[in-house]
Amino acid sequence: MVLLQRLHAASPIAGFGLACCSALFIFLSIPKVDWWPLAWIAFVPVMIALHDAGRNGAMSRVVLIALAFAFLSGVAKVYWIMETVMNYGGLNLALGLVSMAGVALVVALYALIFGIFAARADWKSPLFPLSAAALWTALEYIQTYLFTGFPWELLGYSQHQVLPVIQIAKFTGVYGVSFLVMLLNATLAMVFIALRERTTWRALVFAMSLAWLAVIGATGFGWWSISQARGVERMTPPVKVAVVQGSKEQGMKWSESIIQQTVDVYRDLTRSVLPQEPEFIVFPETAMTFYLESPVYQQFNDQVHALTEEAGVPMLTGALGFRSGERDILNSAFLLLPERGIVSSYSKMHLVPFGEYLPMPSLFSFLAGLTGAIGDLTPGDELTVMPLSGLDMHIGTVICYESIFPDLVRRFPLNGANVLVVMTNDAWFGTSSAPAQHFSMAVLRAVENGMPVIRAANTGISGFISSTGEVYGTTPMMVATTTVAEVHPNRSGPTFYTRYGDVFALFCCVLAVAAAYLAGGGTAVLFRSKSK
Repeated sequence: MVLLQRLHAASPIAGFGLACCSALFIFLSIPKVDWWPLAWIAFVPVMIALHDAGRNGAMSRVVLIALAFAFLSGVAKVYWIMETVMNYGGLNLALGLVSMAGVALVVALYALIFGIFAARADWKSPLFPLSAAALWTALEYIQTYLFTGFPWELLGYSQHQVLPVIQIAKFTGVYGVSFLVMLLNATLAMVFIALRERTTWRALVFAMSLAWLAVIGATGFGWWSISQARGVERMTPPVKVAVVQGSKEQGMKWSESIIQQTVDVYRDLTRSVLPQEPEFIVFPETAMTFYLESPVYQQFNDQVHALTEEAGVPMLTGALGFRSGERDILNSAFLLLPERGIVSSYSKMHLVPFGEYLPMPSLFSFLAGLTGAIGDLTPGDELTVMPLSGLDMHIGTVICYESIFPDLVRRFPLNGANVLVVMTNDAWFGTSSAPAQHFSMAVLRAVENGMPVIRAANTGISGFISSTGEVYGTTPMMVATTTVAEVHPNRSGPTFYTRYGDVFALFCCVLAVAAAYLAGGGTAVLFRSKSK
């Protein structure tokens, strides 16, 4: 106990060290490392440092500690951006570092706000952990929409492998998982401070009881929910699906000279899985690097149609689309049926800034190389659910970046989809952690909507995710290959999250406003008393 009382983040160096420790824990808790238990304690060191800095009245130190943690944890999530802009945007090392740092700072803004709250809050209140969890969740919700949105690797995604914990996403979305993880982090930090400072146990017992009740209750519900879902799956006739991963390197992908080679790769890989008798075949985003409906590319279009006839089953492929009579280029998915050709299509509605279009071109002209291969794309304007007659499947096709937006994805099952397809091109990211991070987010989309996900990625990771988040049939990275597995379409109807969306996150926003107001008032009194 005496040793515990001596543990104070009294100096800026100690505070910075604790911030670095927390950022390291964040990095280790997410893909590729995936040491998910660290996420449950990742914020404890930095919250202790922020508490001590705040109680010393050193707000400049609070900001520095919070900013250090926020920036370093942001870099841990998006370091791969530097490689992407250098390899495909033609930037040098200095501009690559600036681009990565800029994105990390945008992500850091939200953690910085949380850090200031942690320094100002009343840590003796039994509601402190609840307030902290609500504020963090509210900030993640804002991150999903502000500046077109970039909800990359939210805290809840760190638990994508812990199936019993993430089942609450059926009600709360990924935000509920983030709330749960932060609730325990804040409680553990509060316990440390209470033991060190020998504060009253009444508030501490309430906070600990609330946190453990939430964690145990959510986990218990998760086990029950998984059992129920698997029972429904056993009574649902499966559909055998083949995913074809062509593995075309991004630097060569859009060269007109290799279009025939690309078609040949997909034709040969498709033929290799036909002996397994798949009932549905899926290609990745822009697998066909030409306009699938254009007479200019008729020779290649004919080959794709012929392949559908040869396979004798529905085939879904990514390709370029366009609007007749306009110059709009679309990133589209096309459903082809034997003897009928193209029967349905969907065009990506939420485009990637700096990858598929260039916002504020006059300011970011140095990044024009990222969109140079095909130019700025135009977003689609219609959410399409594609029925597969004879298979009792209704496909909701989510293209790449769209899969990280929970509310956008849920609109497909809300409109009748019972299977989700995520087609993507993660070749931009090479063998960095980004493809694994991107895949982890699809796991939560499956759980949120209670339906399976078929994931087709150009260079990997392709595979399947059950309605409970179980991953199977995954492919290795950077290999031209296929994977075949059975998928059970959803027969349980829409989940609470599918029906009502981000109700939980919005409730957290209300709680966060109240918590921030109380924290601000308490801090003002505290600092005035210290200055006298």
